[in-house]
Amino acid sequence: MHRNEMDELESCAECQAEVRVGQDRAFAFGTTGVLCSACAARRGGRYDAERGTWVVAPQCGDLEANFR
Repeated sequence: MHRNEMDELESCAECQAEVRVGQDRAFAFGTTGVLCSACAARRGGRYDAERGTWVVAPQCGDLEANFR
């Protein structure tokens, strides 16, 4: 893996899965928090693939204090 590819990897705040920021369907919150798509969906988030955006934000208030 190239160095620039490694720089793009983050860990899901809930399950610690690797998330490729800007490529995976992840939900960003706070200043540095990221949820993988599976965890975001489990927390009530809804992603619109046609629009390429989260139309319902997942509930991540309990995680936000750790990512400010």
